[in-house]
Amino acid sequence: MYNLGTGKTVGTWIFFYILMLQRTYSFSGFIKEPLDENQAEGDLTFFTCIVRELDETQYVSWLHNGHKISKNGEIILNTYAHYSIDFDSAFGSYNLRIQNVQRRDKGGYICSVYNSYDQIVEKSRTANFTVLEIPQQQYPICSSTKMSYRVGQNVVLNCISEKTTPLGSLRWVNTIGGSESGLKESLSGNYEKTYSFTAKQSDNREIFTCELTTSANPSLYRNCSIGPLDVLYAPVVRIQQTRDVILGNEAIFICYSDANPQETTFEWSFDPPISENMFVLENDIILRIKNTLSSLNGTSVLCKVTNSIGSGSSKLIVNVKSKEYINNVVETNNGKETKKSEKINERNENKPKNQNSNSNQQLLQTPSPNNKSRSTDISISLVVIIALGCIVVILGLALIPVGYMRYTRRQPSDTINRGRPVSIPDVYFEPRDHIDPMLPQLGLAAPWMRTVGVQVPGECEYDATYNTQVMPQPRQVYYTQRMYPASSL
Repeated sequence: MYNLGTGKTVGTWIFFYILMLQRTYSFSGFIKEPLDENQAEGDLTFFTCIVRELDETQYVSWLHNGHKISKNGEIILNTYAHYSIDFDSAFGSYNLRIQNVQRRDKGGYICSVYNSYDQIVEKSRTANFTVLEIPQQQYPICSSTKMSYRVGQNVVLNCISEKTTPLGSLRWVNTIGGSESGLKESLSGNYEKTYSFTAKQSDNREIFTCELTTSANPSLYRNCSIGPLDVLYAPVVRIQQTRDVILGNEAIFICYSDANPQETTFEWSFDPPISENMFVLENDIILRIKNTLSSLNGTSVLCKVTNSIGSGSSKLIVNVKSKEYINNVVETNNGKETKKSEKINERNENKPKNQNSNSNQQLLQTPSPNNKSRSTDISISLVVIIALGCIVVILGLALIPVGYMRYTRRQPSDTINRGRPVSIPDVYFEPRDHIDPMLPQLGLAAPWMRTVGVQVPGECEYDATYNTQVMPQPRQVYYTQRMYPASSL
């Protein structure tokens, strides 16, 4: 009994063991396995897995870098909330979808089949996922080694971006005369590109821009700027006179300066020196010489401006001119300037008086070509102006009666349309349509009648038609009075 019972027990276990093996190895393979993928951050990607003849006790799971992240059609880890499974058991498809790809999603993905004991029955090939990294939103970053530079110093500007796979591209734009380095790794673990140049006065207040692009997303474009750049320089000075310096008149000189930082002092000096009573300073910038003397001719006027960086100056030589010299007209003859009669008389003082008088008379009587053309232009302009004035006056006189007639003419339709009141005469007849009352004897309606109103001056007789009552009368008499023939009845 023992042996028989033992034999039956062993046979039962063997039967169940064979049945379990058959049910465990009912899986026959993968129809489609996942392939390698690469995708940029923020995009969407898929991994495909289709199995054949999956047993009821078996299920499919995805592994990411060796970690089990799903079971059949559900994601089992909260850190993979942006994952989902396109599950269809009838077709055996267990496709993995990754939305909003992140850098931590890179690595190997395996589609695996498990039995009821959570043991792996079969695994697919490992699909490698490469995430194309995009620099974070704060990049690029522009920086400078100093806050301000002096003219002549070396300026170094840095453009920094995050170290990604693949590396982004950095480029300084609108740069002339400097040198741009290649990409190099910075101390912070990022990479950078520098632009260096020698500071000039024209670089003050300039803005420099660096662009970032990446092959991970060709449509991506970012930039950063640094500036306005602060370039320090000594004052650049120039003196300007408002007009010619005329003997006896006031002379004005202005000292202009361009400096960074702002100017601190303005100093005026003269060589040879002049008395302080001869000039006045306004805001240290404007120099006024009240009464210009002939002794100022050839005097050197210097304006010196100073700031914290240094000093700059400008010099001007005073050229005093007489009033007679200014009144002379300078003419151009074959590209050379000649003076008019006064200078000619001065050069001809040694000639006989008669000859001088004749030559002067000839000069006065013979106008130059420029004077002829100028007088001709003036006369033509004067004639045109007079003609235009006459035309305007004639048109104005012609429009006066037309306007008066237009204003005084009464047109009922125009008056009504324009909203102006219509004048009513003292004596007038109002047009009125009426129908005579029906005659009881005849049993017919009287014909329609119209009374036409006519304006008349003064007093007029009262129209009795409005108050006349139709008295009963024979039919023949009624129509005879209305000028209707009896044959028409």
